[in-house]
Amino acid sequence: MSRVVEISLDAPALVAQEWIQQTFEEPAAKKPAAGRAKRNSAGGSVGEAMAEALNHVAELSPQLSLVSARTPVTIYPLALSRKLAEAGWRALVEASAEGRRLVVSRREPHSPAVTVREIVCDARLETGVPLAQQVCDLPADLRQALDAAGALASLDSALQVQRTVWRWTPQDGYAVDVVMNDALDLLPDALPQALPRFCELLVSTQCDDSEADTPAEGEQPDPEGEPPDPLTRAIRALFAAAQALVAGLPVFPALNGFLERPPHDPADDEPARAIPVDLIDVQTPHAALIAIGAYIAQQWFGNERGVRETATTEFVHQMRVAQRRLRTALRIFSGWSDADWTTRVSPELRWLGERLGEARDLDVFTDSTLPALAAADLDASTWSAVLAAADARRLEARARLQAAMRSRRYAQLSLAWLAWLAGLPKRRAPETAADLTLREYVAKRVRKHFKRLTDTSKLSELGPEARHRHRIEAKRLRYMLEFFESIASGRTRRDVAKTLQRIQSVLGDGNDAVVALRFLEQLDITPYQQGFARGWSQAVNHCAAQEGERLLRLLEEPRIKRTA
Repeated sequence: MSRVVEISLDAPALVAQEWIQQTFEEPAAKKPAAGRAKRNSAGGSVGEAMAEALNHVAELSPQLSLVSARTPVTIYPLALSRKLAEAGWRALVEASAEGRRLVVSRREPHSPAVTVREIVCDARLETGVPLAQQVCDLPADLRQALDAAGALASLDSALQVQRTVWRWTPQDGYAVDVVMNDALDLLPDALPQALPRFCELLVSTQCDDSEADTPAEGEQPDPEGEPPDPLTRAIRALFAAAQALVAGLPVFPALNGFLERPPHDPADDEPARAIPVDLIDVQTPHAALIAIGAYIAQQWFGNERGVRETATTEFVHQMRVAQRRLRTALRIFSGWSDADWTTRVSPELRWLGERLGEARDLDVFTDSTLPALAAADLDASTWSAVLAAADARRLEARARLQAAMRSRRYAQLSLAWLAWLAGLPKRRAPETAADLTLREYVAKRVRKHFKRLTDTSKLSELGPEARHRHRIEAKRLRYMLEFFESIASGRTRRDVAKTLQRIQSVLGDGNDAVVALRFLEQLDITPYQQGFARGWSQAVNHCAAQEGERLLRLLEEPRIKRTA
């Protein structure tokens, strides 16, 4: 048996077509016909264009070499019980011109997007011999389960791809395989509608636990100064190769490879919302941060497609929530911020947050705040032109957000964050938290944020910016309690969280009214509308401040349970 570590890079069809146009078609259009021969070889297909680009790199760089040219491969996933699938087992037959192979593996997630896969069986199948007679090397329980499911009797379900394989070998000699599985370019009659269309780069490397811990020349030690272990070396090599691929190709990291992804039906697309984090059995702050990061990743990447392709209201909102939850988590666990976080992740999160914030604020302004303002006027119809102008501004903001989501900069951000998460399991907690239990650590921070929120009960005496800072504190405390819901007291989960949500909502109404004034200044409105909007905004803020004061008086101090 062998172990491989892998990550998947996905090439969204829309982004890939834009890349083809910019990389091949636009430059070729400026050249004479003789200079367009290279572009014509790609024929407009995503996989062939990407293969052409990688082959060109292989011709110029000794680090990348072509192992196997583009070849048709048919994949037959074998039926597994739900129990085996949830345990990470995968069994499939791959058929190509070279014959058929049985590949059985067990998948163990290391961190979001990084998988350690134990290859239990990778064997050539004999022609004419029933599959059931060629699985003697499999574990008995797996062989029996396959036989009971009828998976060994017939190969019905098939997935056809075009496969190309390269090997990336950096100077330290840690080889990484880059396997492109392309099902975007197949003709419709060759790929039934029920099967996924995708183009994936599967980046993988061997993880040999027998390797010595002596670092290679120029290799960086781990954060504690120790030589990196084989798994750390493998993960570093993976991300180095992925970074090189992201820098030149229209690919983005994905949490799962195509065989682990459910079939995509646009009609079933739903925004990914935050789900409770189970920390019942988690004892340390370090382990809690790892668990929280995984939950945030699910919400972040669960909304990525919806934001990139449609940028509709709820996808934008939920992805923005994921980003804010992530920033809140790193405030709670500030001692874990390292050079990678502060230089490669945090600044880019601010960049993405600005794009998401602009789109979200204009959604709220167009769909909620401005209609409420117009409804408060005696003649709401006088605001029709303003509503139309606001909607146009909203669409422009969505277009800017979508461009950001399709950019190389976003791909590098998401990859950098996943690399930071992948390094967490091997890091130590900062000294300030090393001797604290999770409950001690959380209780201290909950008290700190509660005091910040309740340092004044006179919200009506504060200006809009100060009230907005209190709203942000309410939101941070609410996110904190959501992270630690499983170890909070029942009253905290039931009453405190609800009151915090109401405080956030009420003060949010006031802030939305202030933001509306800023947007209205950028639109062509009459002096009457300007005056009416200012009066309305002041009235909304006054009511919001009074209600916020009332709710703050009702807010009880959150409690974290001392024991499980």
